Amino acid sequence: MFAAYSSLKNAEKVKLFLQKKEVLHQEYLPLKEMERIYFPMTKKIVVPNAKVITTKFSFPVKQKPLTIDQLLKGKLTAAQLKLIPRSQEIIGKIMILEVPDQLKKKEKVIAEVYLRLNNTIETVVRKNTIHSGVFRTRTVKILAGKKTKETIHYENGIKLKLHLEKTYYSAKTANERLRIAKQVKPNEDVLVMFSGAAPYLLVIAKNTNPRKLSGIEINPLAHHYATYNIIANGFGSKINLFEGDVRKIVPKIKAKFDRIVMPLPKIAEEFFGLALSKIKPNGTIHLYAFLHEYDIVAYKKILQDIAQKSKHYIHIVRYVKCGQFSPGTFRICFDIKVKK
Repeated sequence: MFAAYSSLKNAEKVKLFLQKKEVLHQEYLPLKEMERIYFPMTKKIVVPNAKVITTKFSFPVKQKPLTIDQLLKGKLTAAQLKLIPRSQEIIGKIMILEVPDQLKKKEKVIAEVYLRLNNTIETVVRKNTIHSGVFRTRTVKILAGKKTKETIHYENGIKLKLHLEKTYYSAKTANERLRIAKQVKPNEDVLVMFSGAAPYLLVIAKNTNPRKLSGIEINPLAHHYATYNIIANGFGSKINLFEGDVRKIVPKIKAKFDRIVMPLPKIAEEFFGLALSKIKPNGTIHLYAFLHEYDIVAYKKILQDIAQKSKHYIHIVRYVKCGQFSPGTFRICFDIKVKK
């Protein structure tokens, strides 16, 4: 096998050069000997700061990471292995395992293997119930690892303390939160309805420069986590939090906003008129809905009718699919420009 050897002080330069030229052998590890290091190569080329030789020794073989299939071999049948979803949601150090009903008896075995496979997680849970109720919470069952349902999650430059059963949160919508944040202009006043543990508020505060941010959350436990998260991230002076029902709180707020975010996909249209009453001329509303793609046109008409009744003119600039809820049904965000 060909190898490039150099002094230790030039090792990083040689490695980068070999990677750039795509001749660094990927199946073997470099070998260090005295004050030299040898890099395995797939072919012979001239390498600056190194000498290329044909080696008479063997390089150590890279250990390939184990796969879920390898670890479950003998514990599940080939047919059962095919049923395991390959993508699992991870919130902080907790994995939320989705196991089909056919594998319920094997869920603890599968959870233990995922825990072994991923050294960044400490707990594996499964959903007992889906998000529901006024607070949009769910229940989960611990299958393996530490007996905790609380964790610290990092996204888009912020950290969030969360409890999986006490507040709504989806790691899958992190990119969508950043998409909204990137639209916020300097010195905007922004309101987030149904603000939960404050992910939208904090992503906007961290990644943009609004004048003031306000959030409203009806779930007292989610509000508690939001208060903690805002202080922990250093935005206590920039974000106002209100605990309670938006129907009662919004009419009491005298200010109007340049931008309003409405992350309540199942019934957001019921609060659209309320949002319109607090938006500035030429302001923007981001409204979320769970819709089958065939129903998007009809839903646009519903929003137009609500706006007309409240004597507002709206222009739906775009709609964005930001997550699939079920076959054909998506979480849709409507970016809406509002004019008097």
